[in-house]
Amino acid sequence: MNERYNLLVKFTPDSIFNVINGKIFFHEAEKLEKDASFLSHLEYRHAIPELAETGEIKNEENSIDFSQYKGLVYIKSAPSMSFEELQRLATTLRDMDIVEYVEIEPVEPELDPVVPAPTPPGECMSAASTSTTPNFVDRQDYLQGDLGSDAIGIDAMNAWRLFEATGRGIRCADIENGHFAYDHEDLEGANFIELVPMPGENTNDHGTAVAGVVFARNNGFGILGVAYDVDVFYGISQGPLGRVGGIAEGLKHLRAGDVFIYEMQTGGREGKLVPADFNRAVWDITKQATDAGIIVIAAAGNGSEDLDHPFYEEYRSRGDNGSILVGAGTRTGRNRFVFSTYGSPIHLQGWGDGYIATCGIGDLFNEGPTKTYTSLFAATSAATAVVGAAAIAVQSWFKRTSTVITPRHMRELLIRTGTPQGTGGHIGPLPHIVNAIASMSAVEPPAPAN
Repeated sequence: MNERYNLLVKFTPDSIFNVINGKIFFHEAEKLEKDASFLSHLEYRHAIPELAETGEIKNEENSIDFSQYKGLVYIKSAPSMSFEELQRLATTLRDMDIVEYVEIEPVEPELDPVVPAPTPPGECMSAASTSTTPNFVDRQDYLQGDLGSDAIGIDAMNAWRLFEATGRGIRCADIENGHFAYDHEDLEGANFIELVPMPGENTNDHGTAVAGVVFARNNGFGILGVAYDVDVFYGISQGPLGRVGGIAEGLKHLRAGDVFIYEMQTGGREGKLVPADFNRAVWDITKQATDAGIIVIAAAGNGSEDLDHPFYEEYRSRGDNGSILVGAGTRTGRNRFVFSTYGSPIHLQGWGDGYIATCGIGDLFNEGPTKTYTSLFAATSAATAVVGAAAIAVQSWFKRTSTVITPRHMRELLIRTGTPQGTGGHIGPLPHIVNAIASMSAVEPPAPAN
């Protein structure tokens, strides 16, 4: 196999006596040396680098204690090993009493497709056709309510008008392997913050597209984000620190009621793409986040995989980590889109069949790197951005009433008040922001337009 893999190992916290300057000191060191002499010769790096110093992190924004990850490490030599060698090492480690779990994961996570198909002829407006960025809100059907012909959006526009549910008071973080254009004309500002930069050159505008759906500015041109008044949007690349390290970095800046979007997927049965929390370490840190009141919105993955298959029994048996898993549905009918992973663990859907207009890419409009727009953002990436933005809008209304709702309450509310799914494997309803807020307030939702 030509692919390279990381080996992630979680030593049990109880087995660790101390962590000093990057070295783990275990209890009963003499016994360990006798039973597994190779252990002292393995070189590793901590999945959360700050824990390498003392095994502790002080967190001022929330109650999350990262100390349980002081034994979560990557084996440095793993990427240079053959897959067979890696499997043998993983088996040896799993058999040790001091090891909680071992994960084999690709060095280069697979990216979602940003668009599902080539740009239709004649769609893109270039520098030769205009000198001013047009207003593309009329292309953002997902912001509306009932569009007719069984097409229904998340009703953000009515939510702004009726409830001022524009994202104010909420922070958001997004972790992924795609590029964020921090200087994009519709996104730039002091509250668009790079927490973990993308290494090297990367022209994939995945992060830019997600940011556009969430908070593109209310400036009269380009795109208008569902939660355009969000307090802060943090961009995180999973490349430099890995997924758990990147998530931990984001969590240091979020409070109860804030939203963390996971634009990630991982390999499941036969490598088919499934939610990132199929990886046990991601599952664990996600539960810590939601237990601390942080709402986690995560992509189901584009593997067209059934999570009710017996292969995923262990995954399902872990219980509920409090996240909201998002599948991709169709604009008309809310049927499962062919790419989307599905099954009982999935909670909600967003439009995923290529009708999401947002920032980046350049198929819709392109006047240079900071002036690009698309009308074709798709799959569970687009769906997750839409659902994440909807959750921010709903939470912003609650916060204005001096209430912060919990992750499980948010999930239940969006499911209960959402627009039901059509056909296909289970991906859940589409959020409806007005219905969600109206169900908790004295205001009646507006009657459908004739």
